[in-house]
Amino acid sequence: MHILIAPDSHKGGPDAALVAEIIADAWHSIRPADDIVCIPIADGGEGTADILARATGGNTFPLKAPGPLGTAIETDWVLLGDGKTAVIELARTSGLAMVPVHLRNPGLMTTRGMGVAILAAIEHGATDLILSVGGSSSNDGGAGLAAALGYRLIDDTGNPVPDGALGIQSAVNIEITPHPLLRSVRSVRVAVDVQNPLTGPNGAAAIYGPQKGATASDIVVLDRCMEHWLGITGLTSFPGAGAAGGTPVGIRLIFPDATFEPGISLVLDACGFDDALKHADLVITSEGCFDRQTHMGKAISGVAARADVAGVPVIVIAGMVDVPSLAQSAKPGYTFQHVEASSSGPIADVAQRIANLHAATARVAAQIEAILHP
Repeated sequence: MHILIAPDSHKGGPDAALVAEIIADAWHSIRPADDIVCIPIADGGEGTADILARATGGNTFPLKAPGPLGTAIETDWVLLGDGKTAVIELARTSGLAMVPVHLRNPGLMTTRGMGVAILAAIEHGATDLILSVGGSSSNDGGAGLAAALGYRLIDDTGNPVPDGALGIQSAVNIEITPHPLLRSVRSVRVAVDVQNPLTGPNGAAAIYGPQKGATASDIVVLDRCMEHWLGITGLTSFPGAGAAGGTPVGIRLIFPDATFEPGISLVLDACGFDDALKHADLVITSEGCFDRQTHMGKAISGVAARADVAGVPVIVIAGMVDVPSLAQSAKPGYTFQHVEASSSGPIADVAQRIANLHAATARVAAQIEAILHP
């Protein structure tokens, strides 16, 4: 049999590459003759750059850039194996995990670092950009990113406003002097996995602000800042504008022809998933917890959707399984033929999680072996 292993990372545990390695090793321990291809995946959020670098033989380039609080940090960007496509993650310059809990305030966080990383990639020679905007700490509508690329908000004294959403309140105009390097960019693809508008009850601040440290009163102010940002730029909200604290708005301002697409689709395309799928008899995917969010655009649902079109069965080997969600293992557009849990509840010990994943995979392989060779 030809087996295609395409797992996501397990949050707080093994990354996608290690999950693929564990599953492949366990499977071969039962069925050593099977041909296995591993394509670790991500949903377009944190970790996407590493996945794509590994899949394409790309390289990582370090740089110093402003972090979420505006102070310089050590970060990086990735150039894919084609030598022309750069992958830049917002989580690496403005990530929520980078900010200590007691300092989290989406009104003060900036996306300027992502703009600096974009410039570094273009200066290196990248002509095509993949922008991953998950995992942000900010709610500045991408204004910081835009400022780094030559689109600066100005106050009534003619000076640049402070970075962060709250700084936008004092802006009266936008000074547009696009960086000359921007002219060499041919395409921009943005990984966006939510369809929230920029403002309102389903907007960036209302839905995602609390997890970034925003209070109820903060959300009202942040919404006002974002409405002002739209007014100054002359843009209107659009589905997905509320992702990552409104960062897609700043991206659209700089790159009006940018395409916004589900992160998993972008990753699967870049990894050559469809070509590998043509030769597969079975797909095995994995995630830390199989639950109702699995069916809301998470990575493994994207894998299953493509496999369904190709007529290839899909097995899930998850860290945990939310039992009520098993009733939804068949959804319009895809079906999981089998869902196996490697543990019945949360496990903090990573080594134990790895051992359980190995054992669960071996169980499934043994079941298939018994069916094929009773």
